[in-house]
Amino acid sequence: MGLDAFVYCRCWQDGLATPCPIGPAGYDEDGYLALLQPWKGNQAAHDAFGTWLAEACPHELMEQASEHVSNWAGVRLFQQALRAAGAERFPTLATAMPDANGGSLPADRAAVALAELDAFAHTARIADEVELIDEATGRVLMQYVEVYHGVFMFGPAFQAGVDRDGFFVLDRADPPVTLFRATRFSQRPLPGDRVEFTAGGRTVVAMRPVGEHGGPLPERLAVRTRSRSGDDFAYIVEPLLRLCAASVATGNPVMWC
Repeated sequence: MGLDAFVYCRCWQDGLATPCPIGPAGYDEDGYLALLQPWKGNQAAHDAFGTWLAEACPHELMEQASEHVSNWAGVRLFQQALRAAGAERFPTLATAMPDANGGSLPADRAAVALAELDAFAHTARIADEVELIDEATGRVLMQYVEVYHGVFMFGPAFQAGVDRDGFFVLDRADPPVTLFRATRFSQRPLPGDRVEFTAGGRTVVAMRPVGEHGGPLPERLAVRTRSRSGDDFAYIVEPLLRLCAASVATGNPVMWC
């Protein structure tokens, strides 16, 4: 789950695609190249259109560029970094990134976004970021995402995450009650999907261990703050650069999906 995007090529617009055997076809109100017939009662025609779209020109699905931009946590961290760096420095990026799947970025704004992405990528210091790490390996287990209020784990009776005051586990009462909080602690899995957290005292919580996927189970964990630069966001800056460059080259919008 996350944010993907693509940019159409110009083969349809410039008459370079093979003729569409079904019609009428064109760009719909959302900017998608589509068969302009209702789906209901026209499924076979839509299937034929989909087959044509996949093979009508040298570009797969008539897409000049197609990218997985990031998972949603990565998008939120990028938006958070833009705000920290100063939204007035990156006004197009600050408003262009979607909050949900769908929508588009016109080519004229993509041209401005290209310059902002380059400036962002070369920023030596953007913001301080709060992370929960495995002390033994340095592996990052959680990052503070402001719009999620730091929460990264959910269960029927708990929610857990990290913020500027440390790692926390809350119950799901209204209002929630803090079951555990610490900036440095150890964990030990217990039978019955329970975890014993130790930081001075001991607290047992009914939940899965933190960081059980992606590597050895961490035993000692700590919250740290470190400075982030533009290089740390290459995971999202690079696909955005490719998408915006394709948009400028074709004059077609970036389509968020």
